[in-house]
This record gives sequence, C-alpha cells and structure tokens, in this order.
Amino acid sequence: MSDRRRITGPVNRIIPTIPTPPTKISPSPPKSSSSSSSPPQFYLKTNLIQNSNGSAYIEIEGTIIQVSIFGPRPIRGSFTERASLSVETKFLPHINQPCSINFNNSEASSSSSNMTQIEHRLSSYLENCMLPSILLEKYPKSTIDIQVSVIAMDPRRVHGQSGLLWLMSWIVVCASMAVVDTGIEVRDIVSSGCVKLVQSSGKVVVGGDVDREEDEESESAGTTALVSFMNMNNNEIVGVWMESDSSQEMSESEMALLIDECCRMSTLVRANLNSYLINSYAS
Repeated sequence: MSDRRRITGPVNRIIPTIPTPPTKISPSPPKSSSSSSSPPQFYLKTNLIQNSNGSAYIEIEGTIIQVSIFGPRPIRGSFTERASLSVETKFLPHINQPCSINFNNSEASSSSSNMTQIEHRLSSYLENCMLPSILLEKYPKSTIDIQVSVIAMDPRRVHGQSGLLWLMSWIVVCASMAVVDTGIEVRDIVSSGCVKLVQSSGKVVVGGDVDREEDEESESAGTTALVSFMNMNNNEIVGVWMESDSSQEMSESEMALLIDECCRMSTLVRANLNSYLINSYAS
C-alpha cells in the first residue's frame, strides 16, 4: 500500500546538470604611470562653531581651513521654488595668497569688491561643486550661506598653481562635511583629487607629493588637474579645474589618466570621510 501522505515526484524525472563554479581569480591592479603615494593624513572636526548651523575644520600639513554654514534661512520678497546658495572664501590678512593664475578680463571684472580674484575663483568653483550636491528644492524661499576661512597655508604651497588647486581640493572636502553637519539633505558628499602630470616624463604626481621641494618631478613643467566627484553616484564629476605651465598640448589619453588618478585619490579621501561619520555618529 502506497504512502498517501508523501508527494512523490514524476517517474520520468530528469536530474539537471549543475556546472561547477569556476575558481575566482582576483583581477590584477591596472597599470598606471602614477606614483603609489596616497593623500596625506589630515585632522577633521565638525560642529565647532556654536552660532552657525554647521561647521567643519581641517588641518592638513601646514594648511588650516574652516567652513561655516548659515541656513537655510528664510528670505523676504517673491517666492522661489528652491534655495539660493552663496559662497564666500576669505584668506586671513597674514596669508600670502597665490598669484600664479592668469585671469581673463571677464573674471577680473566679475569679482566682488570684498574678495580678491583668487578668492572669487575659489568661491566660484566651490559653488559649482556644491550646487549638484545639495537638494535645494527641499528648501524653497530660503538661502544657504557658505563661509570659508583659510586660516593658514603651507608655505611650500603658496607659490605655484599646483598649491592653489591642492588647497581648493581640501576646501571642497571641508565644505561638504560642514553641509553634512547642518543636517541639510544632500545627494552625496563631494570629495576631490588633485594630481599633476609631468610632461617631460609622463609621470603623475599624486596628492601630498604635488609641488614638494624634495620632489624634483613636481617642479617640472606639466598640467595640474583638480577634479571633484560625487563618488556614490557612479563617480559623477561635479567640478574640473586644470592649469598648465607647459607649452605642449595634452592628449586625450593624458586627460583620461589625470581624471582616473583624481578619482582614485577622491575615493581614498571619501573612505576616510565615511569612517569619520560612522565613528562620530556611533559615539
């Protein structure tokens, strides 16, 4: 007598053949002409300024940057569907501002009276990077003010365009962390990478080795690139700034190499920012 409580399979059943999964082989790291250096160690602290809605403070080598966020604050007048963003970058009076960047007439005339050309250029780049990051449509009829103060700058980076772009990369990082400290909704945190391509040797000088006195390669003519990313959104580029002191034209492959190395550096910085946020909110 058959067991009616057991459901048996069909008589003419076929057992499928499952192939053995292949052995996982770790991909070899891509070849690159860049140096193996990583971003230098830096000190980061948020929520330092009590009378602001958000703030961040960064010390890296001999450079100190502080960013304060005020807002979102309501504005009077006609209704606006999204918040307006204003950025002001200021060097303390005792700091010698870099002066190696050539500005065209339109940029020089558009600078506000209370900011120098360098400060205006830094503010404009930071504003362009933060606009895609912040969800401005969440805060209609309001304004968000970002105030950047360069408290100290490494004397080795005052001269040369690489030092200015290196400073800008950390201003972007500090401002992004200050925005996160306010609790303003953002699409992603913006981080940056700064590298220099030496035209004579084709070598890419990365991060903390840019324009160092002991590195002869960094003093050679080449192109310095600053690229800012939202790494979580498939490494979306939100800002590009390139300066060249070489007479040679840059090829597409060299530009792609610069962007890739900036992305690699930005990813390393972003990993440190993620660790800081996890540890700060867990404690």
